[in-house]
Amino acid sequence: MTRLNIAAITAALIGLTQSAFAQTIERFEEIADDLYYVGNATHNTVFLVTDEGIILADPVNYGFSTELRAEIESRFDVPVRYVLYSHHHADHASGGAVWADTAQFVGHENMLRYLALPPADTPIPPEVVDWDMDGDGLLEGHEAIDWRGFNTSTRGEFFLAGFSHRLFDFYDYDGDGALSGAEITRGPLNEVRAPNITYRDELTITLGGKTAKLVYTGPHTHSDDMSVIIFPEESVGYMADFISIVRPPRWIRGVRPIETWLAAIRLVEAQDFTIAAPGHGAVGDAEYITLFREYLEQLRDEIRAGIEAGETVEQLQARIQMDEYSDWISYDAFLPQNIEDMYNLLTNQ
Repeated sequence: MTRLNIAAITAALIGLTQSAFAQTIERFEEIADDLYYVGNATHNTVFLVTDEGIILADPVNYGFSTELRAEIESRFDVPVRYVLYSHHHADHASGGAVWADTAQFVGHENMLRYLALPPADTPIPPEVVDWDMDGDGLLEGHEAIDWRGFNTSTRGEFFLAGFSHRLFDFYDYDGDGALSGAEITRGPLNEVRAPNITYRDELTITLGGKTAKLVYTGPHTHSDDMSVIIFPEESVGYMADFISIVRPPRWIRGVRPIETWLAAIRLVEAQDFTIAAPGHGAVGDAEYITLFREYLEQLRDEIRAGIEAGETVEQLQARIQMDEYSDWISYDAFLPQNIEDMYNLLTNQ
C-alpha cells in the first residue's frame, strides 16, 4: 500500500475549521484517464470527461460550481451532462442550478424525502425554542441571528463557519423572512436542486462509451440517501463524509447503531476500484477504506469495554490513545471528540 505524504496534505485539511464553502478551486488533478479530482480548501468532487459530455459528482455549492464551470469550459469542449449526488447535505449538494441548462441530476430516491418540506404543523425543534423570543412559533430574522449568527442581508453563496453558522435564506423555503418548524427541520437545502433521475439499489450511467455507477450504501449514521459513485474503467470510487482517508472522522453521531455505519463501509470495500477519492481530504489507495473501518471498530471495542467497566468519558479520553493512527491528519484534534461521540452513540443504543 502506498503511504500518503501526511505533512503535504495537512494544510488542505486545516480549512475544515474555517469556512467550508470557500469558492477558490485549489485542487485540479487528473487522477485517472480523463477523470479529475477538484476541490477547494475543504471539499472535493470528481468528474469524468467523455466525447459526449461530462459526468460530475457533487456540485459542492453555487460559488464552487460557478468557478468550476468556467474552468471546464476553458479546458474541455463538452458540457456537463450528468450531476451525480452522493447525498442531500447542503455542503456537497448545493449549486446544481449552475448546471441546469445542460445536465440531468441523479441521486438516491430518499433524497426527495429530505428535500420536501415537512408538514406545516411541524413544531420548532426543542433546541431552537429558546431563540423564539416572542413565542410565536416562528424564528424571525433577528432571532435567527442570535440562534446561529445568520447574516440575513447576505444572499446567494452558502457559507458555513465552524460547521454551525448557516445563512438564513437557505432555510427560508417560502422566502417570507421567518422560519417555521417545518423549514428548520428540513434544513438549509434551498440551493440543492432535486434529482430528476432516482434509483433504489444501483444505477449505471453511460455517456460517450464510459460509465459511472451509483451504489446505495443503506441507512446508517450519516444519512440514509448516501451513494458511493464508482467509475469502473478508471478504477476510482468517490465517497463523501462517511469514509475518510488517513483521517479520523470529524464526528461520530447519528440515531442509528454504529454497526450500520460499518456495514456501509464494508459494502464500499466490496466494490471493485483501487483509488479512493473522498469528499474531504486527499486521494489514496482503496485499502485506506479498510483502515478507516478498523479504526472505528477498535474505538468501538475499547469504549464498549470501558462502558462495561464503568468508566466515564473523561476517563476514556485519558486512557485511549490509538497510537497506530497517530500519524493521521487531525488525530490529536479529532480523537477526544471521537471518544465522546462513540460513547454517546453506544450508550444511546
